[in-house]
Amino acid sequence: MSPTLDAQHIIDNAPLSFVQRRAIAMIMAVSFFDGFDALIMAITAPSIAEEWGTTTASLTPAIVASLLGMIVGAVLLAPRADHLGRRPLLIAGVAIFGAMTLCAVAAQSIEQIIPLRFLAGIGLGAVIPNSYAYGAEYAPKRIRATVVTIVGASSAAGGFLGGLLASAVMPSLGWRSVFLIGGLFPLLLIPALLRWLPETVQFLTLRGKHDQARSILRSVDARAVGSFAAPLTVPLSREGTKPSMKLLFTRHLAPVTLLLCVVFFSAVLLILFLMSWIPSVLKDAGFSTGQAVFASSICNLGAMVGGVALGARIDRSKSPYRVLSLAFLVAGIAIVVTALSLGSLVVLMISLFVVGACAIGTQMCVNAVATEVYPAWLRATGMGFLSAVGRVGSVVGPSIGGALLAAQLPARTIFLLAVIPAIVAAVGMGVVGAVATSRRRIQAPADALEQSDLVEAEENSGSGSRNL
Repeated sequence: MSPTLDAQHIIDNAPLSFVQRRAIAMIMAVSFFDGFDALIMAITAPSIAEEWGTTTASLTPAIVASLLGMIVGAVLLAPRADHLGRRPLLIAGVAIFGAMTLCAVAAQSIEQIIPLRFLAGIGLGAVIPNSYAYGAEYAPKRIRATVVTIVGASSAAGGFLGGLLASAVMPSLGWRSVFLIGGLFPLLLIPALLRWLPETVQFLTLRGKHDQARSILRSVDARAVGSFAAPLTVPLSREGTKPSMKLLFTRHLAPVTLLLCVVFFSAVLLILFLMSWIPSVLKDAGFSTGQAVFASSICNLGAMVGGVALGARIDRSKSPYRVLSLAFLVAGIAIVVTALSLGSLVVLMISLFVVGACAIGTQMCVNAVATEVYPAWLRATGMGFLSAVGRVGSVVGPSIGGALLAAQLPARTIFLLAVIPAIVAAVGMGVVGAVATSRRRIQAPADALEQSDLVEAEENSGSGSRNL
């Protein structure tokens, strides 16, 4: 039997090379701009409402349209990365959301901006889950959670700096300048992505493009690859099997997938419930527009710091699920403090920083855990599905927030209601941890994806075995 090289083993055991650092830097740039774009409606909603002579609650359809687009992108486009590759899906997604955001500069009414935000959401839906999958595949196992949360923190950085930039330029240049920046800069990034964003080694290996994969691996660790042309392998690869969402619900993966669905739905509902309406809620509570937008930015700053700190903690922890469960509980406590501190700007900013760290930051780490659940050949499908479930929560969250604003509920009540999804997410992660302890399959559940599961899923789908 001819010798083979384990591509994943080489990446896991090599020092972090220049090629990996550059690839991760590129995906961080993508994540930065998708974070800016994902919150652009929340950032600009008060100014748009003021210019068009309407209420912020009336802009709910535009916010929801973007989130619905993310669901469509996550379900229909993101899984295509398991067939076409991470790189083309990421670049196409950036092109879509950049172009549609730029077009919104010319919008003159809510009716015009809604379809543009829906199309931008489709691009975001393709980019977000594949950003996490891409980061996971280029990161060594010893720092994988840290790298994935850094990718997520880059998204939070986009929201944070976008909020600061918006608060600086909107008073003089108007809300359209924010859409101009949010659309133009992602489009300017595309040439750099075409030049410096390589395809992942795992996908190239699974597609049989061993020469290309071997060339990248030599840049990662030339000594491990050597000069001979040994075939490459990826652990748990299933040659001739078509990635399918049905495989996420085989008897061994189904419990993990369902539990993560609960966590993703609750956590993203919480995040978008807060982030979509923090500026509007605080403005209605008596804060200035600048203070309200700055508060949203502080929440994103907390997400950046908290996400990276939690990711590093998870890489060292034997009980990552317990860490994440406790972090969601802390987020719930911080939300209560936020609701009770609306009279103090300093306390409010501190509590919102903690909310960002322990709600948004924890969800970044949940993404890191989820990338470990599915094997490379099924990873984009799994992350796309979980992202879509999360985006259902992201539609529900702002819709609830818009309804509560329209009902003129006090800001304190609106914040207190956000405690509910925080508790559900905490309990969900706790149950995932309990399953991990009892079955020992959560740490690497891909190991349990047996051939019988594949046969069963393929028979149910009627697709039979096809090439990746």
